[in-house]
Amino acid sequence: MLRFLLSVNIVWSVLCVICYFIVGLDPSRFWLFSISSLFIPALFLINILFVLFWVVFQIKNSWLPILTLLIGWTCWQKMFAFGEESANKKCKQEAISIMTYNVYGLKQLKDTSSSKMQIKKSKFTAFIREHEPDILCVQENNFFSDDIINKTGLYPYFHYLIQHGAAIYSRFPILDKGLVEFGTKTNSCLWVDLLVQGRKLRVYSVHLQSNRITKELEQITDDEDEKSSEKISTLRKMLRKYKNTAIIRSKQARLVKEHASQSPHPCLIAGDFNDTPFSYSYKVLTAGRADSFLKCGSGLGTTYIGALPGLRIDFILGDEDKIQFCTHRVLHTSYSDHNPILVKSYIKW
Repeated sequence: MLRFLLSVNIVWSVLCVICYFIVGLDPSRFWLFSISSLFIPALFLINILFVLFWVVFQIKNSWLPILTLLIGWTCWQKMFAFGEESANKKCKQEAISIMTYNVYGLKQLKDTSSSKMQIKKSKFTAFIREHEPDILCVQENNFFSDDIINKTGLYPYFHYLIQHGAAIYSRFPILDKGLVEFGTKTNSCLWVDLLVQGRKLRVYSVHLQSNRITKELEQITDDEDEKSSEKISTLRKMLRKYKNTAIIRSKQARLVKEHASQSPHPCLIAGDFNDTPFSYSYKVLTAGRADSFLKCGSGLGTTYIGALPGLRIDFILGDEDKIQFCTHRVLHTSYSDHNPILVKSYIKW
């Protein structure tokens, strides 16, 4: 039995190493490999279980899953953070705060009872006022959520285009603004140039292409009566959708990267990437930029609480040589299927 399990572990380790090397490949060329990015956390967990198993039953074989974990060390570093609040004096004196939040249209606030809805609205505005981000980047915005955010009274300046889900609200004056055209409505990218401490800062609110596989995922996991053939058909449909959306995200990520590379000012890119830190989109957008979570976050940094919970798909990135991150917090709420991220940083003018 132990010999059989060792054989299984060997095969598993080989598959893990293959996954490590194909992480971040362009889905327009290798789309099937891109889906492996969703399973990297599961690979880590299963290898840990293998380590524990061999330690208990045959410790001499524990070297194999341990070696597998070590080979994938660069992947694991994107999963966990052990950062602390920066002690830099500028973080206390010059830091600005930025929040990114996919608000899901604030659908959770809507209720058949108008009195209950008013209570929920008040709680949401109180939540925003409590944290008072200087800059609020929103995704999946609409007239309903826009009206509620404006009623916080915190943001005299904002950039929101009709039929585009991204928005930026600011306490700093907006000097210039625009759109990185994705050709879609819900998924979009807006940018603004802000006057911060007498200098210009460019901020992007990004919402890359949604996967739109929630319905199929729920059918596979929830419907016990569904036949195996029907589940396979649903799985194929889900994979086709993922293939198409992954390719679209890769193109959108390159568009944002190209636009930001032409900015004469320091850049912050915030938003919902709909992809994990092991994806091609993340790889493209983090080239030359720091991830606030990896700099000063802690734990797993999970932001998505929907059909596939446990994923970190919301990010705040800053130019490596111009943006210093001071703090990173994931705020747990019930207003959306995403948790907001609140970051403090200062610009190295």
